[in-house]
Amino acid sequence: MVLLHGRAPKGIEMIAARWAVARGVTQVVFQPHWKSHGKATRFKHNDEMLEIRPQGLIATPGLGITENIVDKARMLGVRVKRIGGVVSHGLTA
Repeated sequence: MVLLHGRAPKGIEMIAARWAVARGVTQVVFQPHWKSHGKATRFKHNDEMLEIRPQGLIATPGLGITENIVDKARMLGVRVKRIGGVVSHGLTA
């Protein structure tokens, strides 16, 4: 198992990274390129992770960026597992 993530300093990516460290799971970190990609950084960042063609994606509640990676992953045939509910228009459903 290998964990791909964007090294967010808080939230689910931080939790996942700590989980991986505690279990000796290899991590591949994708740093966002804020200066070169501007407002599109998170979308491009997700595209870079999907280029590796992961076996699966775990999606937590989010907004447009989360839905974007979920849609793209499904189009690539990547299995998607949603945890923690679904968010629609910024409200937890």
